[in-house]
Amino acid sequence: MMNSSQLDALPINHLTTSVPKKTQQTSSLLAYRFMIFYRFILALIGGYVLASLSAVVIAQYFAESRGNAAMSATLIAFTLWVCAFIWVFIVNKTLKASLGIILPSIFLFVIYKFLGN
Repeated sequence: MMNSSQLDALPINHLTTSVPKKTQQTSSLLAYRFMIFYRFILALIGGYVLASLSAVVIAQYFAESRGNAAMSATLIAFTLWVCAFIWVFIVNKTLKASLGIILPSIFLFVIYKFLGN
């Protein structure tokens, strides 16, 4: 009879099929690159949309002095775009980054339509 120490020493052949390590590394590398590319596009286009909508809303809200409103809105929008671009890459989850850009953009669009256009 075999005791448990002898059973532990017996070689075990795994009959399960597993993906080769090189293929796993390649697929995870492609997924990582796609995630970075998606975040870059989100930061670039989503940040621009967020910044331009904020500029329009700020300029419409302070329409009494058009020159100051346009200049202030442009400076705030540029700062917001840079902050959004940085924030997209700082956030841990891609879904949180997407929602953090898309939801404020929708909110600003609703305010833009509410203010008269």
